[in-house]
Amino acid sequence: MDNFKIHTVIHSDYLVFDKSGKLPFSISFGLCRPLNGDTDSRNVGLKTTRSILDIPYALSNGLLLLQEDDTDVDVGQLKPTDPDSLDRLFLSLSSPVGKDDNIKEDWSVYHYPILPDSDLAVLLKPGKKYTIRPKVGDLGEYVFINENGQHSEPNEAEKLCSTRANGRALFDVVESLPWPPKIETTMKRCNDTQDDALRFEITVTNKGTEAICVQTRDRQRFLIPSGPIEPEPGCPPLDPRPRIIDTERPNPRVSIQIFDVTTGEIVRRATQPGVCGLYGQHDPRPRLETMTTLRPGEPIIRHVDVGDLVSKLPDGKFGLRMEPRGMWWCVGDCEEFATAGEDRVPGHLYNPKIPPVMLECGDVVEIDVKDGAAK
Repeated sequence: MDNFKIHTVIHSDYLVFDKSGKLPFSISFGLCRPLNGDTDSRNVGLKTTRSILDIPYALSNGLLLLQEDDTDVDVGQLKPTDPDSLDRLFLSLSSPVGKDDNIKEDWSVYHYPILPDSDLAVLLKPGKKYTIRPKVGDLGEYVFINENGQHSEPNEAEKLCSTRANGRALFDVVESLPWPPKIETTMKRCNDTQDDALRFEITVTNKGTEAICVQTRDRQRFLIPSGPIEPEPGCPPLDPRPRIIDTERPNPRVSIQIFDVTTGEIVRRATQPGVCGLYGQHDPRPRLETMTTLRPGEPIIRHVDVGDLVSKLPDGKFGLRMEPRGMWWCVGDCEEFATAGEDRVPGHLYNPKIPPVMLECGDVVEIDVKDGAAK
């Protein structure tokens, strides 16, 4: 086989490159050998230096293209990445021989971080929009890897080529991002209920120096990392459902998971958001009725009934803990906005390309269940 054909996808993990470096930024690649036409049973190791995965090298040698506001950028001769700075020398691309049609499992993903003090970062100007595109063609240096993990060099005629170059890494550049203050969240059981209902007390405190408004329900817009194939695991979803501190519809099912204290096994996960619906053209600014003000050093306290959440559990000892949830935010006070005649967040404060305020808590509330009742 003269050429190995590779599907190649490229993506930026965030839509914004923060030159201050506070928000880590990388370009991610997804590569896969197609099922049709590749009959070689050997695995391939694409080198992480001097290949398309080595972004400075790839830009300087025509494997990738950098554009600033849709205009090609001449990057000159950027230094290839130092192999000693990498945690691995190869990205393994498994052979498709004997595989079924579930190609999703065979994607190999690689993240190349762009550091704020790198030569490449110097080329990126605040206020500009950039695109990094792959080109169809040679992907760079690689080796064969046999079943024993041994490497062998390919013949000169054997090239690793991209048959289909999908996607693009598209991102804005800013000098520095607005950063949310630290939010402290605690969760404990209410012991003074008079009706035997199982309630939790959720306390949220703004540890910063200025008031902020956080969005507790409806469509959220903030920066989340996304890989080349699917969203990164563990990132806060853009979930429109109410957060547990929402004043009108606090829904513990979307925030709290239950696990067996003895085994550590999760027995009831927080419910996942459904398929995102289509949104028509409308004002994207959050309505003030969906916002909650967090003033410095002034805790807000919510009492949430979790009785339905623990219903139908078998007898045993269980722990309840909160899953992290992101919230859009802005500096200011909702009451002051409303007094000024606003029914939405003021336009000059609306920015969807910011890190979220994280509603997260390390507390675990333990309960005993006997005969279907939580004690």
